[in-house]
Amino acid sequence: MPLNALISSVLTPAAIRIAAIAMLALALTSCVTSSDTMQVVTADGEVGADNSAIDALFAEFDQPGSPGCGLAIAQDGELVYSRGYGYANLDHDVPNAPDTLFDVGSVTKQFNAACISMLALEGKLSFDDDIRRWLPELPEYARPITIRHLLHHTGGLRDYLNLFPLSGRDDYFPISLDQILAMMSRQRAPIFPAGERYAYSNTGYMLLAKIIERAGGQTLGEMAQERIFDPLGMSGSHMYADVQEIIPGRSIGYDRNKDGELRIVHNYNFDIPGDGQLYATMPDLLRWDAWLHGEPSPEIYDLMLTEGQLDSGEPVGYALGLVLGDYRGLRTVRHSGGSWGFLTQLVRFVEPRLSIAVSCNSGYAPTRRIVEQIADHYLADLLEPVDEEDDVEAEDDEASAAEPEPFPLTSGQMAELAGEYFSAELDATYRLAVEEDRLVVRIEQDPPVELTPRAEGELQFQFGDQALGGLRPVTLRPVRDTAGRLTGLTLDSWSERGIVFERR
Repeated sequence: MPLNALISSVLTPAAIRIAAIAMLALALTSCVTSSDTMQVVTADGEVGADNSAIDALFAEFDQPGSPGCGLAIAQDGELVYSRGYGYANLDHDVPNAPDTLFDVGSVTKQFNAACISMLALEGKLSFDDDIRRWLPELPEYARPITIRHLLHHTGGLRDYLNLFPLSGRDDYFPISLDQILAMMSRQRAPIFPAGERYAYSNTGYMLLAKIIERAGGQTLGEMAQERIFDPLGMSGSHMYADVQEIIPGRSIGYDRNKDGELRIVHNYNFDIPGDGQLYATMPDLLRWDAWLHGEPSPEIYDLMLTEGQLDSGEPVGYALGLVLGDYRGLRTVRHSGGSWGFLTQLVRFVEPRLSIAVSCNSGYAPTRRIVEQIADHYLADLLEPVDEEDDVEAEDDEASAAEPEPFPLTSGQMAELAGEYFSAELDATYRLAVEEDRLVVRIEQDPPVELTPRAEGELQFQFGDQALGGLRPVTLRPVRDTAGRLTGLTLDSWSERGIVFERR
């Protein structure tokens, strides 16, 4: 009798699954070479014998004058490989090393969610609390938004990262949690009713940080340090909450401008932990990963790994600060991060128990592809064949993507539109004016930007280009009363739609 048939005849389904996982782990052991797992530690803190196949993935960055990356790989919770590539600071030629701290961006969200989960288990809050229980400053919308909605990105709140620049404060303008809360308290409507859709929300995790302060009596940074970083020995992890603080060993974020020149884009002013602002070493991220997924499971494990769903019952693929997915047939738990010249990936391959942490202080590093190539090396015998269709990028549909033709305005039409428009939601004034036979808009004290008229009265412009991140499209639509008099504007930009301006 074939082995598979024999196993099926004597084992229960649950036992079969356990046996399958055991065989999978055995297969992993057979495909990882001794050089992959050798515990060699150098004077620079590097772990593992040199692995040319892995190091080659970072060759673009591992050279003089280049920002680079940090890497850590763990098997069964044990660190098997760690390296630094390229430079952490190009001003002073400081190389990246295993103990270099990177701004890991949205990887921070799982630590925020972990603190919320701890407070829930202690009875200090409930995932089903209306967030206005803790943040009464927020508007009362038709459908209440709960803590659970914020955790799973189904709350429908506008994104503060777009709202503040639209109000005339650029990406490097210092803001606080209280200012974010005040901004959100002025929003007349959400993007959609809570629970109706999934839309990734940085605002939600900033509000969760404020809820931690009010329900737990500590800041997110204080709670994470006391309850997670210190107990787990994560000595290279730190929530950045003070712009004046010196953080030894941190790297600087870089990117290339349109001419290909390297530029510092690091945002030192952004010091509000919530949706991001965790500095960490890659081995530290794997210490956290090993604890969360280790045995015995921590109390928060089931909460952290429970997938969110919409009111319709449709799963959203997102747990608590963790994305649930798969790669070539293997289940993954992962999250990425991007923050002003930094790109990060923290990925766990569930059954093989292989975890990879990569962070680069280079805004153009292909971190996701690097992680996948590392997995291809370590898990070659376990991965399904590459789907050729998934590997082919979709061709651009130039016809459908073409911008509408400009719709010229007469001098009289431009003169009618000129004036001041105030948005209580943004607490900002837009000044439209005619300059050199063109219509321009000035947002607060920003330089004027040309408006392009489109059909049906729309006015479009682009602004931003903060941190070399590209321009942001904005559409203004005139609002008229029943007599046809111009009374205001509405604004749409990315997910933020229907922001109201009244003419003064």
